[in-house]
Amino acid sequence: MDFYLFKNGVVAATGLDKDALHIYVGISVYLFSLILLRPVFKKYSVRAFIALIMVTAIALLGEYLDNRQTITELGITAIGSTELKASIHDLINTCLLSYIIYGFTVWTKTFQSINTVKPMIKRQKKTDYS
Repeated sequence: MDFYLFKNGVVAATGLDKDALHIYVGISVYLFSLILLRPVFKKYSVRAFIALIMVTAIALLGEYLDNRQTITELGITAIGSTELKASIHDLINTCLLSYIIYGFTVWTKTFQSINTVKPMIKRQKKTDYS
C-alpha cells in the first residue's frame, strides 16, 4: 500500500487537516512511548528523552515516506525548496508539542506534585494498634 494513499485515507476518515494529524501523531507517539518504556526505564527524564527520540524518528520516517517517490526516482537533490519547506513544517508540527511537554516536565515543577501524602489515621503511640 502506498503511504500517500494511506495518509489521504486517514485524512478522509477523520476529517482532520494534515497539520492536525501531524500534531496528534507526535503527541500519541510521545505518550505511548512513555507508557511502553515505563517498565524498562524507571527514571522519568531518561524515559522522556528516549520518547523524544522516538517521536523525532517517526517524524523523519514519515517525511521520508512522503518524499520517497521523488527520492527513489531522481535522488535527494531533486527535492525542491517547496518540498523542503513542507517537510520542515511537518517535522515541526509533529515534534514541537512533545518537546514543549518534555521541557515543562523535566526543567520546571509544573507537573510535579506539590502536596505530600498524609496518612488517613494519625497514630500517637505504638501501643494504639495492639
